[in-house]
Amino acid sequence: MATWICKALVILACMLAATGSQAAEKAFDQRFTAAPGGRLTVDADSGSVAVIGHDSRDLIVHAEITGTSDYLSRVQVSAVQSATGVIVTERVTHRFFDWFDLSLHPRRVRFTIEVPRDYPVDIRTSGGGLDVSHLKASLRGRTFGGSVILQDVLGSVDTHTFGGSIVARDLDGPTELRTFGGGISVSHCVGDLDVRTAGGGIRLDDIDGRVSARTSGGSVSARMRANRGISLKTSGGGISLVLPANVRASIDARTTGGNASSSIPLSSVRIAARNELRGDINGGGESIVLRTFGGGIHISPRG
Repeated sequence: MATWICKALVILACMLAATGSQAAEKAFDQRFTAAPGGRLTVDADSGSVAVIGHDSRDLIVHAEITGTSDYLSRVQVSAVQSATGVIVTERVTHRFFDWFDLSLHPRRVRFTIEVPRDYPVDIRTSGGGLDVSHLKASLRGRTFGGSVILQDVLGSVDTHTFGGSIVARDLDGPTELRTFGGGISVSHCVGDLDVRTAGGGIRLDDIDGRVSARTSGGSVSARMRANRGISLKTSGGGISLVLPANVRASIDARTTGGNASSSIPLSSVRIAARNELRGDINGGGESIVLRTFGGGIHISPRG
């Protein structure tokens, strides 16, 4: 009986794969005039989303959908304008036998949306990456299936992904970044920065703001313009912190996996052991807390 059931399932899978198996594609295009005070909201089942700010009141929605003709028939994209802004929605009608699909053609939905620079953006997608650039407004993003790339955003940022890395540069505003599936790299950032990952290292370069960074899966490297309060913690690697030589700071560094040291002289020392360093730099200042269970800690001056 089990053998016949397996054979029947294989035959059914082949039939489903043959149905609408030709590669196909379709596009969605719509244009709006976006008055100040509105917001772009994207709610997608399976699409990657790229948002680009520009110097125009036009809001342009473009989507490219590729796959089998059967898949294309089950993807519905809409864009509507209301008093609160523009809402873009993408829905995929799923079938019980989707997991039998043996088609060699990739199934993909890609959004490219141009918005006025001052238009706040709120994105949620379950199946793709986020790429946002050239905004002068707030950004909120959630994805369960891809990486995040952010560039040139002047405004608050709150972005989470469960399936990829995060790369951000040229940010100006309070920023929160979370990922469970990759590393985080942030450069040229002004404003409070809160980053966490369970699956990779953290690299921060040219940062001016209060910083909290935590990872369970890699090393942490931070190069700061100033000390406005710093907390760097990892369970899986070393910590490297680069500060201006004239910075004022109160150091609290501890490791169970290596040495704790500073190339910047401490003006006062409370504890100086192999794996623990506590004291002040240039008379003390904002607290710097460094913790690792998997490597050494070193503080050095900017060159």
